[in-house]
Amino acid sequence: MASVQKIEDILASLRQEFIETASDQLTDIERLLERLEVGEALGEDELFSIPRNIHNIKGQGATFGFPLIGKIAHLSEDYLESAGGVRKEYLPDIRIFLDLMAKIIDDEKEPEDEDVEKILSSLPHFNVAKGYSAQKINDVKVLLAMPPGLQRKVVARELLSCGFQVIRAYDAVEAVSVSLAFMPDIVMVNREFAPFDGIELAKVFSSIERLGDIHFVIFSSYEAGDLHLAEAPDNASIVTKRKDFPKTLSELFISWGLFGEVGGGHDLSYEQSTMASTAPAANKRPIS
Repeated sequence: MASVQKIEDILASLRQEFIETASDQLTDIERLLERLEVGEALGEDELFSIPRNIHNIKGQGATFGFPLIGKIAHLSEDYLESAGGVRKEYLPDIRIFLDLMAKIIDDEKEPEDEDVEKILSSLPHFNVAKGYSAQKINDVKVLLAMPPGLQRKVVARELLSCGFQVIRAYDAVEAVSVSLAFMPDIVMVNREFAPFDGIELAKVFSSIERLGDIHFVIFSSYEAGDLHLAEAPDNASIVTKRKDFPKTLSELFISWGLFGEVGGGHDLSYEQSTMASTAPAANKRPIS
């Protein structure tokens, strides 16, 4: 019995240490933002410390009893990557994430479960279409399960141009946990992935009831119909890595109804309207 109490005391001590450390990290970030706001140039190390501290908070939040803080930190990471880093014009949005995490830390408890979804849905997400009246901002969440690199940046840019919210996962295991946390409308993954490939991940999603209805896209260097793709499950659409992949993605999105009814009064961008005119009546798997 004494050993159980000792473990509980250790966990309580670690939880309090997280609260104090996270509070200090958020304070440090806010001080940097205040300097940026008045036009002061931040050093490279100072700028890098902002996403690094957010990443640390994300990794430790759920471990020490603050899963919502972990989710908020994750979405703030996604926002910063989509925005290309911390910039003065994005400070109001960035502060929404930070203020919410700080309030939870100050309260030393998270909101009630029934309020979590409302809180997460109220958070800002970066959109390249903001400020452009010709672009409809769509309420669509896409999980981009790819390692950092050029391909992830290129795909994310296309998704952001559609007005979609982009959430990121770094490996297949995280893709499952993040999907259960945020319930995206679409998951996109490379065929070559770790610790198991995109086809295996699609099978995992199809076997989990809560994730079975999510649209699943596998990017592959192989052409549709190749034997390497023969085991792809029916819930997966194959997109071949070619220069025209944005057109292929738009055809999929339109066939899934993510742009609304084409020609029905929806304010699509020129690029989306052009692609919509050649979109198929229904999605076929695989597609390239």
